[in-house]
Amino acid sequence: MAVIDASVVVEFVAPDADDAEATQLLFDRWVQTGEALHAPAMLPLEAMNALLTGVRRQRWDGEAADAASSLVAALPITLHDDGRDRHSAWELARRYDNHPIYDMVYVALAQRLGEPLVTVDDKLCRRLAPLGLVLRPEQALEARH
Repeated sequence: MAVIDASVVVEFVAPDADDAEATQLLFDRWVQTGEALHAPAMLPLEAMNALLTGVRRQRWDGEAADAASSLVAALPITLHDDGRDRHSAWELARRYDNHPIYDMVYVALAQRLGEPLVTVDDKLCRRLAPLGLVLRPEQALEARH
């Protein structure tokens, strides 16, 4: 089981996803092993917003973003909406330098489930390194060998 955030989903589905080898390998492994993936309920909205931002910044075109958005909707992710996670996220955000609450909801869910959070957010990884809970895709690949 793993908790994933919107950054790793976007890196997987983005039209230029070929550049994200570790993330691609990790999702391939998750599919092969039937890994249960979990995320806060806001993940699809965050991922779709990132895809829309990519269109606005001319990183990819609208048609490619539409296809990627459809992939987001089809991913087998169990979505959670739990007040305990919001409360824990607030506490984490306050403890860790007022880091954005929406990032900390992912961390709170990972803590509650006792599973790692996989992200490509370097700032989040650095800030929460002491927890030993937040992994980049490369680290998640190594951890499961």
